[in-house]
Amino acid sequence: MTRINVEGQKKAVFDLNGIPPFEEEMTFYYDESGNCRKFTLTDTGFNNIDALKGDFVLAGVAHEGTSFDIDVPSLYTALDYKEGQKELKFKHLYHNSRDFQSFIGSKRVTGFLKWLSRSGLYIHYSALNNLYYSLVDIVDSLWETHPQCLMYMWAIKGALYDFVIEHQDEVIDIFIRHTYPDVKDVFTFCNELCSLIWAYNDDSEYAPDFFLELLRQMLKAAGKLGRLIFVQDNEPFMLIQEYYLFYTERCEIFSKSNHIFDEEPTVQKQIADLELYGNGIQLNNWKFVKSHENIYVQVSDLIAGLLRKLFMFLDANSLTEILAIAMKLNDDQVKNFTLLWMLISKSDNKSPLFIKNANSQKNVQERMMKLQLLGASNNKLKMEVANHEL
Repeated sequence: MTRINVEGQKKAVFDLNGIPPFEEEMTFYYDESGNCRKFTLTDTGFNNIDALKGDFVLAGVAHEGTSFDIDVPSLYTALDYKEGQKELKFKHLYHNSRDFQSFIGSKRVTGFLKWLSRSGLYIHYSALNNLYYSLVDIVDSLWETHPQCLMYMWAIKGALYDFVIEHQDEVIDIFIRHTYPDVKDVFTFCNELCSLIWAYNDDSEYAPDFFLELLRQMLKAAGKLGRLIFVQDNEPFMLIQEYYLFYTERCEIFSKSNHIFDEEPTVQKQIADLELYGNGIQLNNWKFVKSHENIYVQVSDLIAGLLRKLFMFLDANSLTEILAIAMKLNDDQVKNFTLLWMLISKSDNKSPLFIKNANSQKNVQERMMKLQLLGASNNKLKMEVANHEL
């Protein structure tokens, strides 16, 4: 049994991100989308291409206190709920949509987002970029010898992720040869990464990326010491073995709230081996339920699936392409993108902790910029949408 002091965990998150503590009692409901079970390296790359294209998303709805009433009949009407249907699922919301653009303007999505915006519920999510999450242990291993660079943590992680995206085949070849994240020869591993970075980040044509060069210098020092603590002595090629830590993290951060998850046997088994304590008192602030018995978990399934599809759509299109798409959207599509932006903003205003992104800052910022571009482009129009829908 592993014992965890949630107060220490919370303080670390608050201090690291400059976020004020959240001590309000709320009830959070969850479902997940994009769980590939295990994310690994293979002889030729990755075991799951879909996990490269889309995030793992743990998401749902929340409300103040322990009880809350929602208008279920109007939700069923909005989603064309059929007699005899066991429960609401994202596949029913996506229905026969040919792509995300047609989906976001569909009658069911329009009805669902209007209902959600009037419901009084908050949305929340943890979105995990599998590749980014698989890389950051390299950077986290470097603070031991370079604590003075901790202030640049997010920028250095982002520089590494961007570099891998641009030169994926060459970097992954190095990883495979060194059985990452079970690196045996740290000196050679670091030198090979440094050489690759130098080959593309010298000053022959463009000014080198400062944070990428800083990473290179840190890797050189780590190579000489033969130490990258978080990518040594692990299972070879196993990048992500489980996602249960994202479940427990919410229980820790929102320790005074209640957390209701959809049944997930693997996660339940792993969490059963944990004991969470706050101020010396053991916490029992979570439970798993059958989704067909809880309408809030069913709504969470819709949100998790919708957000994953949204992020994949935003990532697949450049800013230039998004601008071109925005010019062709119909009124319903614009309103729905606007409502999504407003729902995320509402939750972020409640607490930045409601929205978690294990991703590069650049990617997260670009997603929100693109979402704004697709929605109402001025505050007056946003107010009109809000007044009409809320």
